[in-house]
Amino acid sequence: MLADLVPAVGNRLAPYVKPEIADPVRDYYASGGQGAFLDIGCGAGISAHFWGGQSSLRTCRRFIPVAGVEVAEQARTSLMKAGIEVWPDLSSVPEERRFGMIRMNWSLEHVHSPAAYFAFVKDRLLPRGRVMVAVPNYGGLIYKVAPDCIEVPIHLYHFRPVDIENYAKRFGLRLVSMQTFSYPHMFIAAAKVGLLPEAFGKATSLRSAKAFQAALHQFDHSGMGNDLIAILELND
Repeated sequence: MLADLVPAVGNRLAPYVKPEIADPVRDYYASGGQGAFLDIGCGAGISAHFWGGQSSLRTCRRFIPVAGVEVAEQARTSLMKAGIEVWPDLSSVPEERRFGMIRMNWSLEHVHSPAAYFAFVKDRLLPRGRVMVAVPNYGGLIYKVAPDCIEVPIHLYHFRPVDIENYAKRFGLRLVSMQTFSYPHMFIAAAKVGLLPEAFGKATSLRSAKAFQAALHQFDHSGMGNDLIAILELND
């Protein structure tokens, strides 16, 4: 392929080597899920972190009713100008509103009371509604080999799979699925700032990044991926 024949192209593509993770929001609605979609910590609705623009609020509203919760005033103003309903915090969401899908997309680690968010989810999901929780995995490989990679004080709480399972049990949510995953660029970035040995920063070609991703895949299956995604469902 071109990237293998032209090293400069491969070097530019290397940071984009990531595992293929299905989009839980699209999967839910494609399989018959009903109700509006609420994105907690949605930003300006332009990007959905790992899934980029294809799962953003601005894209999702083309096929489902959407709403957001976002603390940043400028982002809320942008969303409202685009005709998307958005609130500054959970307490501002009208009491009568219910949702089929709620997403907490790398936002739960930034809040002061995770329990309050799980309580909100339990109260506001429709029957058989689902919530997607995506957070850094404190049990992930990078945090074991380089504990200083933990983003304190930006991240107020740190979660492992068992922590999400415990919250689910506490608030009457059924665990549908959970997976952990990693990708090379996080290790490369940590090496560049001195948090990992320089050897971790060598995967800068497309070929080496793919080889690194294949190695990381083995840790992902053991629950040691650096990020985790859990899908929880409201019990009947």
